[in-house]
Amino acid sequence: MKTKNTHVLKATRWIQWSILIALLCAPLQAWTNEPWVAVLYPETGEPYRTVFEQVAQGVESRVAMRRYALRATTDVAELQQALDVGKPVAIIALGQRGMKTARALSTRVPKIVGAVLAPPGEVADGMSGISLTPDPELLFARLHGLVPRIRRVVVVYSEAQNGWLITLAKTAAETHGLELVARRADDLPAAAQAYRELLGSNRDDQTAVWLPMDTLALDEVTLVPMILERAWNGRMVIFSSSLVHVSKGALFALYPDNQKMGRHLADMALKSTNSTTAVFLPLRDTRFAINVRSASHLGIEVDPMKLGVDLVFPAR
Repeated sequence: MKTKNTHVLKATRWIQWSILIALLCAPLQAWTNEPWVAVLYPETGEPYRTVFEQVAQGVESRVAMRRYALRATTDVAELQQALDVGKPVAIIALGQRGMKTARALSTRVPKIVGAVLAPPGEVADGMSGISLTPDPELLFARLHGLVPRIRRVVVVYSEAQNGWLITLAKTAAETHGLELVARRADDLPAAAQAYRELLGSNRDDQTAVWLPMDTLALDEVTLVPMILERAWNGRMVIFSSSLVHVSKGALFALYPDNQKMGRHLADMALKSTNSTTAVFLPLRDTRFAINVRSASHLGIEVDPMKLGVDLVFPAR
């Protein structure tokens, strides 16, 4: 009898331990019902891998999440099945591949797009998101703080990529007491002609040139060097939406704070579970880069510490 009771006790303890181990090894969401989001991102090399990783870290600091790396061979049907089983409360899609994959999914949960340059028209109906292009209001605020004498901002843009941004820029310019001279150019020859005219007729210390991220109206090989050379010779202020331009001689740029953007995307995802309104926003989670050589050439005194500069060029 004693032997039989001992066997029963051992079996009971074995079952209890098995259940405990299973619970500990199971995903947290499986037994706590904690809401979680799926983060879709392209499997790619550096430096983009680090960018997506930092955005994901920002998401994870706000909400439980699972990563889904997207390859060229990723089967959307299998991904769909995995998400149907896991039941995330929202999907955050990063990069162009993430956005295209999210479009192909038939899941009804909210989809949030991040780390893309796509204008709102290229984002599927019902999908919210954050662009990689900085909010003009932030750019103009930095411009005013650095060079308060500026009264006019000139910009060349394509309607397809940045028409929506110029609409925001007009309001931002009024807020900061600036005149916005926006020239539409839907291809590179038209853009080159527009820059020649603008840089030739506005060589004064109250005009600044804004370089947006626009592949239809700005060529990195020919146009950017020409613009920067003419601006340097004419002592004109150039500021940009691209960090690369600061390394080449633009006075300053705003660029993404990837972890903050991830937190913002997570907040949008959680809010979207209770809302049917889709919004697509310019980037407001930014860092600040400045070229001190260009600042000195323009007669602008710069104290990176006081200005809260995150990155200084040339590198010291």
